[in-house]
Amino acid sequence: MKQNINITEQDYISLCELLKTEKVSHTTEKGNLDYLGGEIKRAKRVKGKRIKTDFVRMNSFAEVVDLDTNREMKVRLVFPKDADFKTGKISVLSMFGSALLGYKVGSTITFNAPRGVKKIKIKNIIYTEEEH
Repeated sequence: MKQNINITEQDYISLCELLKTEKVSHTTEKGNLDYLGGEIKRAKRVKGKRIKTDFVRMNSFAEVVDLDTNREMKVRLVFPKDADFKTGKISVLSMFGSALLGYKVGSTITFNAPRGVKKIKIKNIIYTEEEH
């Protein structure tokens, strides 16, 4: 059974628009688009612009641990135009990015990665002024 996830109203609107654009342009694999679309559909929408959230949202940082390797990473969930894996900026259109969206600290997430199934745990979420 999947855990409950949340999404801000603003992220919901932005991500629905991104999905529409990507489906027309065919620049992202269909499986990735379907996965993100499914996550958005099942997420509980949270309204308000200045809400203090306790879940991963667009432009937030997450400290995660790969449960297979015990490797810790600090990543930021971003829109595709800002993605740079080497600097920890993870596109929401990647399977990793889509999997992070909406989860809280302590959540364990399993997702398909290019080299097989990955399992990560969110240790901390850090918010910045740049967020929506």
